[in-house]
Amino acid sequence: MHRQMPEAGKRETLDEEAARRFLAARDSNDPAAWNEAYAWIAADPARGVAFARAEAAWAVAARLDELAPVIGPEAIAGPAGRFEAAVGRRHVVAGILASGLIGTAATVAWQKLREVERLRTAIGEARNFRLADGTHLFLNTNSAVEVALRDDRRFLRLLRGEASISVAPDPRPLVIDAAGTEIRAGHGRTNLRLRPDLLEMTVIEGVFRIAGFAAAVPALTSAAIRAGQVATSVLTAAQAARRLAWQAGLVQFIDDTLTLAVDEFNRYRRAPLVIGDPEIASVRIDGIFPTSASDAFVGRLGQDFGIRRVVGADRSVLLLRAAAQA
Repeated sequence: MHRQMPEAGKRETLDEEAARRFLAARDSNDPAAWNEAYAWIAADPARGVAFARAEAAWAVAARLDELAPVIGPEAIAGPAGRFEAAVGRRHVVAGILASGLIGTAATVAWQKLREVERLRTAIGEARNFRLADGTHLFLNTNSAVEVALRDDRRFLRLLRGEASISVAPDPRPLVIDAAGTEIRAGHGRTNLRLRPDLLEMTVIEGVFRIAGFAAAVPALTSAAIRAGQVATSVLTAAQAARRLAWQAGLVQFIDDTLTLAVDEFNRYRRAPLVIGDPEIASVRIDGIFPTSASDAFVGRLGQDFGIRRVVGADRSVLLLRAAAQA
């Protein structure tokens, strides 16, 4: 006699498959992988709900990372020598789904998932995009966003990198998600940058609201957002222009350390600049440079500070003190 699987077992199996497909698409960030996942969803509405649960569980896992590392010292180093956080998060996502912490009522099931648009740039590339509602996006190097325009609201998720967003006036609010922070706007212009340790928002025009923060963020104001805390500061027009210099293909340094300058140029390089001597890390840098001219910048370091370069087999550039005079 054929015995049907209990409903709880069916849901657990469906959740596991949804989590597997979501993580596979998320890890590769390949349009073909996302299309395959959406084709699977289209066959059954229950799959869409399970997929939304998996996405919500991933967001919870990201928040847990802010409170305690998911991966312990025993984690395996990835190809680039960095800990692969996604490996640890797979177990967190599975655990959240299995424990039922993310329920159907608590998830956001996007109905027209095929209408989610993904925009990205490669390392060293910057591109302008115009959305169907008239909003303009300008993505900096190695950046990616997801966009979904609905009947009642507009969604934009910053996945990585930096984006300048000129929000077109529209009765529908624009809801922006960046590293778990929700930002809302009716119109205006802002620049969002996901740094390794915080989200940096620079409002140029209009007013933007951060979920959980009582005061609106007006024009010529910067907000640093981390772990639910928001710190704002007023900017001069010159300071705001400096933050947007990348849109003209430039970086500007004003009494900045060599460490900061190297980090900035490395955003635009496939082979990194590496400071090989801590004694030169605090050298102070001034000047305006094209983002594509990091080699010329290194040449200036040699002329102005006697810093020498050693090029590795992988085309990385090691920066060292000048050789001692005999």
